[in-house]
Amino acid sequence: MPIYDPNRVEYGITNGHIQIVVEGGQQLPAYWSHPNMGSRFPAIALIHDWWGVTPFVRRMAHLFAQSGYYVVVPDLFNGQIATTPQAAIELVKGLGDNGYPRINAALSVLESHHNTNGDVAAIGIGMGGSLAFEAAILRPDLEAAVAYYGFPQRYLGRFKDAQAPILAFYGSEEPHVLPPVIARLRQELALSPLPHEVMMLEGVGRDFFSDSATDFQRERGRQALNHTFAFLEQFLQGPVRPPVRPG
Repeated sequence: MPIYDPNRVEYGITNGHIQIVVEGGQQLPAYWSHPNMGSRFPAIALIHDWWGVTPFVRRMAHLFAQSGYYVVVPDLFNGQIATTPQAAIELVKGLGDNGYPRINAALSVLESHHNTNGDVAAIGIGMGGSLAFEAAILRPDLEAAVAYYGFPQRYLGRFKDAQAPILAFYGSEEPHVLPPVIARLRQELALSPLPHEVMMLEGVGRDFFSDSATDFQRERGRQALNHTFAFLEQFLQGPVRPPVRPG
């Protein structure tokens, strides 16, 4: 995991596993990480890629929590983790169209949680980036969405109607989202009055967050994270301390 700006103020954190109640009373397992002090913090629904809630995803949750965000990672695969692309494809097939309703439930919980200040962002990786796009388009109360190499294809034609600012990252060597698709994404986002951004990271593909990344790739990952934090700080208010009770 690349280290972002070491000069940022960091919080001590708490993390673990929880259950989120979704529509129909079913429970969705999730991982959470948040500052361990008693303030109200802006919130992030961190959406994993097709591998599942891996150690990398948990470390990313810790990173955002240390920076002052209340983070929930909905486990869309119910604890299953893929170790091969073939296994990942099967997990995605098994999820079907149930991904966004579960993300939507997690976002709703974060909106009203007593330890959040009501400002919420969706941040996703790969498959999760696609779901972050969907949240930005569908939810009127989302403050921001960040997609790391998300797939915009299924949402083309709808980005101009996005209701939250979108920040999308792609490597210049991106293997799955081809340049014409990224160009179309840029064009559609430009039609919106919101301050969307598409950032290209030169010289990398989908490896700038890899555990086996080279120093060059890690530096690109640092750039992405620093830009992410700057973007979030534009649209999500910082921690709000609860009022002091008299007596």
